[in-house]
Amino acid sequence: MVTAIIVAAGEGKRMGEDIPKQFLLLKEKPILWHTLYAFQYSAAIDEILLVINPKWEQESNNIAKEFSKVKCVVFGGKTRQASVWAGLKTIKQTDIVLVHDGVRPFVSKNLIKRVIEGVYKWEAVVPALPVKETIKWVEGSVIKKTIPRDYLYSAQTPQGFKYLLLKEAYVQAQTRKWLFTDDASLLEKIGVRVHVVLGESYNIKITTIEDLKWAEAIITCG
Repeated sequence: MVTAIIVAAGEGKRMGEDIPKQFLLLKEKPILWHTLYAFQYSAAIDEILLVINPKWEQESNNIAKEFSKVKCVVFGGKTRQASVWAGLKTIKQTDIVLVHDGVRPFVSKNLIKRVIEGVYKWEAVVPALPVKETIKWVEGSVIKKTIPRDYLYSAQTPQGFKYLLLKEAYVQAQTRKWLFTDDASLLEKIGVRVHVVLGESYNIKITTIEDLKWAEAIITCG
């Protein structure tokens, strides 16, 4: 059984809008609607768990009710990690968990499938793309050094894990007060080898006005 946790509890302050970015419209539908649609119509997904901001409960429920695979809507926390943990705690039984950003609406069925296949093979998987640009370490306005990009990748979601493995990592994080920005980091912390599958260039995370404009171009051309 495969459960997708869609994290949509953020307030989206970087966007500078009056509403969280997951509710901004793309082709007359909220960004979150497009994200849920991708998982609803993936044959590899059995159920969806949606984590939301309680301030936007009604708006979230109005979107969620359109998708039969959404089995539960829960309130998230102040951090992404707290929100994922809130979702994990509600799962009674599953084999694999995929954790995905609610503002990555262009995730493909192929990527979802490849991540799941990777979890069956390796237990912990992250989609990622090689970094193309030259990376500089900057302090103030001064370049301290150039970071070799040969081993640098940009991580995406959905990140996939064996359920019990991910839950154990989160239990340890709660006990030891660890705080990380993505789920793979927690697995790395407890010594689990996390493998990479190739991500997708269109699998963007919409966090700024520029991202939204790019998303509008993608959906118009698509």
